Amino acid sequence: MSFIYPLGLIGLVGVPILIIIYILRSKYNEQTVPSTYLWILSEKFFKRRNPFSGMTGLISLILQILMVIFASLAIARPIFTIPDSASEYCFIIDDSGSMNTLDGKKTYFEKGQEEIEELIDDARLGSSYTLISLAGDTPVIYERVTDKKLAKEMLRDVECTDGTVDSTAALSKAQKYFDENTSLVTYFITDKNFTTAKNVNIVNVGLQEAKNYSINEAFGTLTDGTLYTGATVTSHTTDAKINVDLYVNGSEKAAATLTVDLKSGESKNVELSCKATSYDSFRLVIRENDDLAIDNEVIVYNINAEPAYSILIVSKTPFFFEAAFDALTDAKVDVVSPDEYNGQTGYGLYLFHSFAPESLPDASVWLVNVSEGIENSGFGTRGIVSLDEPELIEKSKSTSTRARQLLLGVEGKDIFISEYVKYSGMYTQFTTVFSYEGNPLIFAGVNGHGNREVVFGFDIHKSDLALSTDFTPLMSNLLNYSCPAIVDRASYVCGGELEVNVTATVSSVKVISPDGEENYIDTSSDVGTLTLDRVGTYTINVASTTGEKVYKVYSSAPAEESSIGDMGDDFSVLGQPTDEKTDGQYDPLVLLFILLAIVFTADWMVYCYEKYQLR
Repeated sequence: MSFIYPLGLIGLVGVPILIIIYILRSKYNEQTVPSTYLWILSEKFFKRRNPFSGMTGLISLILQILMVIFASLAIARPIFTIPDSASEYCFIIDDSGSMNTLDGKKTYFEKGQEEIEELIDDARLGSSYTLISLAGDTPVIYERVTDKKLAKEMLRDVECTDGTVDSTAALSKAQKYFDENTSLVTYFITDKNFTTAKNVNIVNVGLQEAKNYSINEAFGTLTDGTLYTGATVTSHTTDAKINVDLYVNGSEKAAATLTVDLKSGESKNVELSCKATSYDSFRLVIRENDDLAIDNEVIVYNINAEPAYSILIVSKTPFFFEAAFDALTDAKVDVVSPDEYNGQTGYGLYLFHSFAPESLPDASVWLVNVSEGIENSGFGTRGIVSLDEPELIEKSKSTSTRARQLLLGVEGKDIFISEYVKYSGMYTQFTTVFSYEGNPLIFAGVNGHGNREVVFGFDIHKSDLALSTDFTPLMSNLLNYSCPAIVDRASYVCGGELEVNVTATVSSVKVISPDGEENYIDTSSDVGTLTLDRVGTYTINVASTTGEKVYKVYSSAPAEESSIGDMGDDFSVLGQPTDEKTDGQYDPLVLLFILLAIVFTADWMVYCYEKYQLR
């Protein structure tokens, strides 16, 4: 036996103090009073019925001593060690969107939390608890906590997401704990069924008969004064007649309604339209209530993506670039010769052709056939290489997202060059689009000022690029990269990443989630990202040198989370389990308080009896 608070045993000093008080206390003085025959008879009666009346004071002393002992022990918190009775527990809780399904007044997620709390309560004192969620990059909520109260409090702080989750990281963590202790007891709280689950206890808190309708994959187009909208509607578990309402520009009155008959598990594409000359947003809503509300509506916002930039071309022969920009964008284009350039400001894109400025402007930059090194350009030069005869340049085979965006629609065939600039010391954040014998010829990335930069390592006048069919799509892709719309998508799926294009003029980006939480996106790179973990409207406040602009995007519920109770993949921890337990503990605190209450009550009864019956 051990004590959590051994100083509480100081209270046992009260035992000798009580004994001394009992020895030294004043005795009652007996007095003779007039009496009647009836009083004498009653006195004899009480004496006959109370043979132990003389011991009442001693009984009271004993009870008081017991009270002091039990109170001291309760304060000191004795702990008894019970060998081989405690275990290590690992709880994995599914916090995906379908766990928001209601079962009565509680969601599946809340029921899962209660299941874990019960398991913690039933565990032997001395056990340890680890909690893992499926969402997020760091799934471990807490690790090997032995305090039951703390483990339950931290469990209650976990919130369910609205998106999909990947069980890989959580399962990997559980495998790590099992490898360290093969007696680990693992529970997975979820609403899904699994065909195989080794060394894991699956606790299914879902109901297969839960009712759910969903709407997703919404779209809208505005043509000839009519707004045409559509989406996919599904009834997942029951036959149903579903009404879909269309609301435009935040109006509370439906602009159109459509009734859809669906069988259990059936999906249908629906189309609704109304008269409109323009729109800021529209909303498609399933009117009927079900057990999972997050997938019953979808909103589409209209984002204006007109260019908010101007272009300065510094070149003696700007014809090809000027013609391409004129065809591909409505941006204002100015042209000056290298002699006329003196650091002009106010442009969103600067193109330097066969000319190296003393310093790079604070904006997006194109460097074409620049053979001299420029500070903060992100690369060095090693001179011009002349070829004996025109050589074919090679299109990048990279499958990165950036490479695919820059090469969209570009075949990369039959483009020859006669000379090129050899570069060295390139930053790793540059993406190569075309190269020759491993030397980058066209590449894009971020320079030392944090601005987007495109580099052509050859003069297009000494190549056939400008005459090829690849010239227009390549220039379009490079323009979209250099001067993108800050927000170019209005619709996302919950769990995905919001992308904000950070241009040279952007100073800060604040994103407000549907529940009011504010996050600032990192603007140190050319693209800022934020994971969307809630269904609903996200508001994006972009502060720039030209003022503040507000965008709105909608994060919709993932279609896979609407199918409540779908069969999951294998969820197993590999290895041979053992049943080796550690020493547990027994804390008799409650029992001590019960005994203390009983002794206190008995002492009070003895006191009352002595006071009112024996005098």
